[in-house]
Amino acid sequence: MPELNLGETWKVEIIESERGWGTKVEEVKFFDNQKEAEAFVQEFNSTNIEDHVPDWYMYATRPVRIA
Repeated sequence: MPELNLGETWKVEIIESERGWGTKVEEVKFFDNQKEAEAFVQEFNSTNIEDHVPDWYMYATRPVRIA
């Protein structure tokens, strides 16, 4: 069952990074609690397992409480 904390909002940014072009915010996701936000970040970033930095990749930032 989802945890509900009234008045609490967490933000996670999805960042696109490309060699030579830099980074940009591709998407912003909002969550009702920290636990769900952290679980999303862990799952999203679980595919970044290469032993070197690729030319193009995406990652989710740490959750930030905004409300």
